[in-house]
Amino acid sequence: MRLDKGIISRTRNRRKEEMPYIKTTCKAGKTKEYEFYYSYRFDQKGGSRKKKENRTPEAQRQVNRRMAEKKLTRLMNANLSGEDYYLTLSYRKEKRPDRETLNRDIRTLLRKLRRIYRKHGKELKYIWTAEKGERGAAHLHIVVNGIDHISHIIRDLWEKGWICIKPLDKSGQYRKLAGYFIKYSDKTMKTEQGFINKRYCSSKNLIIPEPEKKKIRGRNAYSHKIEVPAGWYVDKESIREAWHEITGYLYFSYTLVQLPDNKADRERQREESYILNLETGEVEITERRTDRGKSAKNHKKNLAETSGRGHRNCVGA
Repeated sequence: MRLDKGIISRTRNRRKEEMPYIKTTCKAGKTKEYEFYYSYRFDQKGGSRKKKENRTPEAQRQVNRRMAEKKLTRLMNANLSGEDYYLTLSYRKEKRPDRETLNRDIRTLLRKLRRIYRKHGKELKYIWTAEKGERGAAHLHIVVNGIDHISHIIRDLWEKGWICIKPLDKSGQYRKLAGYFIKYSDKTMKTEQGFINKRYCSSKNLIIPEPEKKKIRGRNAYSHKIEVPAGWYVDKESIREAWHEITGYLYFSYTLVQLPDNKADRERQREESYILNLETGEVEITERRTDRGKSAKNHKKNLAETSGRGHRNCVGA
């Protein structure tokens, strides 16, 4: 028996409406990352996967890059704080390294740093990546946990070029820093393939955040409302909704960041709601605040002011 085309169309639409979506939550330091996406992997009755003919190498590269940046952001948020430092170590022109020299230099530097940290009763924690430009300029970008006299220590250990040392801000959200690291690795891979094997390397003593996944069944799509509890704010630049380059389905993600020293009075709580326009539609954001609690706006302003006055040391060798 042949089914009417109208019946087939209605059946497909009903299956799409009933398709479950996945909600992932990842707690990393002072941040909570939320992501919602559709997947047939968890419910084959809802339909089949998209065909693979549209999977181009460029689309796969975009997905890999985004996943690498997300993973590194979580790693940094879970392990870094305002007590830590971002180091940029450069090479003078006559000392620009090849692959073997760079790997030997970073191993030597980290070995000496471990020894110094142990003498101070600390364990070295680090994440690093390499940058090599089209004209051959080479840099090492490293984040390390804080220690007294970090400027003098690095200056004594690195004699191959310029040194720049910056303290991290106290926000706990290091998404942009992770983006810079991935950008540097992109630049290096484009300039000289094989110069580095990984986008970044890290010490083995770091906390690895594990996202929690939950399958949501129902006829309704995921909500575009972001509920921000008191003592938190939403990182608006983290709000993203787009079509997945491989699966072709929409995904929606955002990150909440905890405000410092939250002493909010629950009984005097008030709500503020507003709409954020994305290319794919509107997102409604509701923030719960108190008269005595710090707002996210004031917090960001204070961070900007303190970061401008923070310790910064750039020296040449």
